[in-house]
Amino acid sequence: MIPDLTIGDLTIDCANAERARDFYADLMGWEKTIAFGALAVKTDNDMTILFWEPDIPYVPPVWPEEPGKQQKQMHLDFTVDDVPSAVEKAIRFGATKAAAQYGGETCVTMIDTEGHPFCFCARPKEKSEFDLYYEKQGYGIIPTVSINIDCKKSEVLREFYAGLTPWDQGFHWTALIDENRMVVHFMGCDGDFDYIPPVWPEEPGKQQKQMHFNFQVDDLQSAIEKAVRLGATKAAEQYGGDHFVTLFDTEGHPFCLCRRGNA
Repeated sequence: MIPDLTIGDLTIDCANAERARDFYADLMGWEKTIAFGALAVKTDNDMTILFWEPDIPYVPPVWPEEPGKQQKQMHLDFTVDDVPSAVEKAIRFGATKAAAQYGGETCVTMIDTEGHPFCFCARPKEKSEFDLYYEKQGYGIIPTVSINIDCKKSEVLREFYAGLTPWDQGFHWTALIDENRMVVHFMGCDGDFDYIPPVWPEEPGKQQKQMHFNFQVDDLQSAIEKAVRLGATKAAEQYGGDHFVTLFDTEGHPFCLCRRGNA
């Protein structure tokens, strides 16, 4: 692993960065800020989320997935005490409730102002084994927000990030816990749809990345070498000079390794 690796930010692509930031700041009460020259929010577990308008027109995902359409690639989940109230609040701020629902009353899928699906999941009334794990590790309560990364096989992508990061591996076989105590799930498509990796740099008519991580490290070259040994590939196009390098994980999701203090 890269022991000093931390999340610099999670970047969410959108058609309108100001609208997207306002939506999540209003919905979650997150602090609006500027980070690395981009519109951003600071979450309640101290993670930075950037909102970015791609160089080519942003294409929102279609959910549930349809052949030949843009896939969600990654999405956020929010654990809430009152799902119906959260749904009503999200709609007031511009979200829509997805036409298809599979979670009953305990998990509702919404579509944000930019077309990204996200879910409201009911907080269990009784402590779950996952709550107890957090208590045992001294993490406190499970943060409201978690992130889900689409892939063909959960265990394959999880193994890559378990080798790359110092994240906690004891939580669940499909997940890791990052340094912000956020749960990162690896969502295997399991025959529900054919996962198609994004193309970067973006090309018209091809899958867009939708979201990506920017990681910060102290020794950039050593981190790149480690990532490649674990199965990452270095992107042919690079725009970060000596400051950051773009790579693809084993499922084709781009991510950046950034010299600490740079974006």
